[in-house]
Amino acid sequence: MSNTAFKVAVLGGGISGAVCASTLARNGISVTLFESARGPGGRMSQRREKAEDGKELHFDHGAPFFSVSNPEVVRLVQEWESRGLVAEWKEKFGFFDFQTLKFDSIEQEGLSKRFVGVPGMNSICKALCSESGIGRVEWLNDEKLWSLIGVDGQNLGQFKGLVASDKNIVSTRIAEVTGRVPPLDLKLLPELSEKLHNLPVRPCFAVMLAFAEPLSTIPVKGFSIKNSKLLSWAYCDSSKPGRSTTSRICREYNRSNGTQEAIRRYIE
Repeated sequence: MSNTAFKVAVLGGGISGAVCASTLARNGISVTLFESARGPGGRMSQRREKAEDGKELHFDHGAPFFSVSNPEVVRLVQEWESRGLVAEWKEKFGFFDFQTLKFDSIEQEGLSKRFVGVPGMNSICKALCSESGIGRVEWLNDEKLWSLIGVDGQNLGQFKGLVASDKNIVSTRIAEVTGRVPPLDLKLLPELSEKLHNLPVRPCFAVMLAFAEPLSTIPVKGFSIKNSKLLSWAYCDSSKPGRSTTSRICREYNRSNGTQEAIRRYIE
């Protein structure tokens, strides 16, 4: 069978699904990528909010940056950099001690390379994929094909290969959140069922803040927070390359150690 006749569906438009789909397509495979969210990005998503003055603000509320060490991935990032999809975030980072209320262990600028999408973290995924929605996945035993059905019941096509880059396609959390059964029935893949269920998930809350003036008293643009059961990490979005100058801060809260009520009280 020729590559052009081999159709593959990639489910999930996060960074792993987007890179997978792009790599397959470059090797002559016919690829259709499906994403159930409003747009591609996954854990590298960007959120838009409007300020009181009507100005649009952009927040990277997922992964704030990424770093690379694998030579193959380094070459891939260099390609993205040449296309203007990513840039190095050359800022100082450090730690904030929640007990002493002091910054410490401030590293020198550019000591370790951190990359960000330009103009947002989701730029990489947007450049590599397109979107749609998956409601159900079926295995057609007679035809030896995967059949994809949209959330509206529409037949989205049949595929020889299927790549599920998002755990939610098989997670029972789908039923808890949406009331629908997971798109992919693990009875079709019993040997993978236990492995998929054992994949760790670490949910967290992200709070997005905007300020009219720069926060000049903070000596770094990103910092981990020590000795706090609730706070984990904070960074200045507007210090990234390709962003507007409006000061924006994202704070990440560890969900396993705090409740929504505790977060509300802290913010107040």
